[in-house]
Amino acid sequence: MKYLAFEIQNYRAIEDSVVIDLQKNNLIPIVGINECGKTTILQAIYCFDYINDSEYEGKHLKNIKNLYKTEDTKETIVSAHIEISLLQLELRYKNAVNTYNKSIQAQIDKEADEIKKKALESKKFNKPFPLTKANFDNIILIQRNLNTKKYTLKHANLEKELTTVINEALAKVIVQYMPYILYNDDFMDRPPNFIEIPKEKPDSLTGWVAIFERLFKTTNENYSLFDLASESDVRRRDSILSDVKFELNKTLTKDWKRLSVTKNDLTIDLKFIPDETDSSEKKHILYVQVVEKIKERERYFDVIDRSKGFLWFFNFVMKLVFNPKVVNTDANTTIYLLDEPGSYLHQSAQTELGSKLVDISKNHGSVIYCTHSHKLLNPNLIPLNSIYIVEKDKQKKIKATPLPKIQTKIENTNAFQPVLEALQTPAFEFSIGTEKVIAVEGIYDKYAIELMVELDKSTCILPGTSADSIIKNIQYLNAFNKTYIAIWDNDEEGEKNYKKAAKFFGEIESEKFDLLPKVSSKKRRMEEMFSKKDLDLFKTKIGLKPDATYESIISSLYYTDKKERQNILSTVSTETKDNFKILSNIIEKRFKKSKEILDKS
Repeated sequence: MKYLAFEIQNYRAIEDSVVIDLQKNNLIPIVGINECGKTTILQAIYCFDYINDSEYEGKHLKNIKNLYKTEDTKETIVSAHIEISLLQLELRYKNAVNTYNKSIQAQIDKEADEIKKKALESKKFNKPFPLTKANFDNIILIQRNLNTKKYTLKHANLEKELTTVINEALAKVIVQYMPYILYNDDFMDRPPNFIEIPKEKPDSLTGWVAIFERLFKTTNENYSLFDLASESDVRRRDSILSDVKFELNKTLTKDWKRLSVTKNDLTIDLKFIPDETDSSEKKHILYVQVVEKIKERERYFDVIDRSKGFLWFFNFVMKLVFNPKVVNTDANTTIYLLDEPGSYLHQSAQTELGSKLVDISKNHGSVIYCTHSHKLLNPNLIPLNSIYIVEKDKQKKIKATPLPKIQTKIENTNAFQPVLEALQTPAFEFSIGTEKVIAVEGIYDKYAIELMVELDKSTCILPGTSADSIIKNIQYLNAFNKTYIAIWDNDEEGEKNYKKAAKFFGEIESEKFDLLPKVSSKKRRMEEMFSKKDLDLFKTKIGLKPDATYESIISSLYYTDKKERQNILSTVSTETKDNFKILSNIIEKRFKKSKEILDKS
């Protein structure tokens, strides 16, 4: 069972339908300037799962109407398109029917009047499961009306077979078994210094008590946070805490060192403070402290005394790794909703965090995050076509548009421009730290070169949007005094703009320009640098359909797991390797010329 897409209607300033599609990518950046509505989208998705209703004091379920309007009679609906097998649906159907019939039986048992008993008995639901493989396509739609908090299941061959009550019961039990939707907002939820431990374990755990209980259970399934109070042997209690601290610090320390500027050793210390009063409502304390090691000496701090960057990181990791609500479901993944992740981290740490988000999306579930930091949009890690641009129109209505469908405000000269405009970020930010730049016609040229040509770390590729766009990007690269080269496809359009650039920039500057290598007298585009046999091989290895386009083949290969990608590329034919070896020599030759020209200027 998995979420395929979320659809939002009439939630706050979202009037027209906003759809966030998870089918193509597990990592979805939502970008835009402050106050454009990014957080609204995350909170709307969070509202879909009733398990979250009490979290954050239910703020996401309050003020669901558009405050820019004085009258709004439309219902607020958050929907999920869900993939579910016939077997899973049948099991959930049985759960729903059994639960409903048990509630009817409970009412019957309370009634003394035989007539009332018979009336209740007639309400029991006894229809057999109505679907077969022939009339089910493994996809359902579940809607939640946030005005009534009720669910409705939508599927033509199932919906008509159910009473309203059973329909809602089935929808709710399906949601119960779906991946947990986790929302992380460091502005609203700060990690505590003290965890209050009730005398007796409640039937259901919430908040940080639930997170630390999961930590104890992860350390050892026989451990419980609540055993600390009942454990009379102090030595054993200290041993349990030692094991839990080791598990916690094993998780935290490695990643924090990657993100921290100071690189000082930080660990978490846990102390148990018993409530020694005679109160019948005793509350013991688990005291959480940060220990910093400075020149072999340890210094102790409360969690809230640390930097905002560390507070965000601690909050994020605890909820990621020790989230108690991912257990007991059919699904083994989570939907992570991250509101401005790493906003308190310095820029290099944000780059590291970007890699971490990619890892989470590959191994733990889907990540939907909003940001206005370009450092969390590294195009080498995050497919541009997974990005949504969020903005408010003149009527203050929130719109979220997939980046490929965005119309730029000025002439579109590079593949990043819609993101840059949405973030109001200068273009040079994407390549300011690089020494050398290769300007190419499009994003798929970038993917192909980075897959097949060994470039040093100081080189980045600036993809344009056409052969003509390279000329405009050259002006930008010259303005920032970059060591650059430009390469066009060796086709009619590429050759025309290559000659146009040479004429416009002059003989000396044109020594930085070149075309893809020809095959004898034939023209060539980038996709023709690969043999047809190799492209067919890529399709098979990645699992694409036989009619997959060149663009989908190259982008899928580019974002495939690194080890798997290397294995696939190791089988490439000599023909393809030789083509890119010639291109590699062209790149080396043109960069040598570019550096000579720059040194003389």
